Amino acid sequence: MKSTLVCITILCILIKQNEATELCPSSQIRCMDENRLNCNSSLLSPTDFQCCDGLQCVSAVMPRTDTQEQFNTTMCVPSSSKQYNTKINIPPAKLPPIMASSWSAATTYYNMSNGDTGWGYFWYDASHQAIRTDFYPTCPFLQLYEAGVDANYIPCSVLFYEGQNYYVYPSAQTCCNYTFPAWQPNWLCQSNATYNGTLSIDGQMADFWMVEWFSNYTGEGSVHNLRNMYTRADSHVPLRFREDLDTGYLDFHDYVEGPIDQTIFTSTIDAYGPCHQGHGHAGTDDKTCTRYNSQTLRRSWPCDNPTCS
Repeated sequence: MKSTLVCITILCILIKQNEATELCPSSQIRCMDENRLNCNSSLLSPTDFQCCDGLQCVSAVMPRTDTQEQFNTTMCVPSSSKQYNTKINIPPAKLPPIMASSWSAATTYYNMSNGDTGWGYFWYDASHQAIRTDFYPTCPFLQLYEAGVDANYIPCSVLFYEGQNYYVYPSAQTCCNYTFPAWQPNWLCQSNATYNGTLSIDGQMADFWMVEWFSNYTGEGSVHNLRNMYTRADSHVPLRFREDLDTGYLDFHDYVEGPIDQTIFTSTIDAYGPCHQGHGHAGTDDKTCTRYNSQTLRRSWPCDNPTCS
């Protein structure tokens, strides 16, 4: 009798977990936009690996830079025919999950550019249009330059709040402000993230959701960008986030869902205001706040040092 009750309890927990994981709408068109990487030109490929109408999947080479090795891939580019021939509609293996509307977690990070590791905390609340990530003992980006030399050896907080992006360095009493759209719980749906299999992270099986694309915003050559999410298998619980901002990844621990007090976000910028506007705004002369803010990747700089000073 006892074992039967245990089995029923476990089954109820599993059902509740499945009910709590909302997936992207199956009716949503799933395809790769222009400049998305890792497409598949086969007519038999799942729809989320096919390029959208008007685009074609071609071989592409991301040339080597001083921080990136040459990368051979495929990319969606405009098609001369402007439309696809009839394809066999093969659905994706899985649909991306919609993340919780508010959650927090302890974090650890690994910076692949130099091997640094660190820790911190992460908060997200869609009702405040806000994300805050604290990094210790050092910020994993390269925004601070002492005597013209790369340096970033102090803690920092990265904040997205009401359509703005802030980089705050408390010990330097510096805050940088940029315009950035608010993150939404369905961002994996919006970016048409593709399912790239499972892998083990700290003993837990994770679904790998891949969002990778090409850009050339500096005009100095192509760059491979990524914003990949790893969620606990068949759930919306995040285990790892990897993006090109710090050429590394952030692991999540002690995940908790629930509303976040708004002061968690506002106190960060209230203590260091007014923030410097990002590079390109008239009157901005703080070398910390440049358009290179948040980039560990040196890539191909248009001048001899990152601040162009």
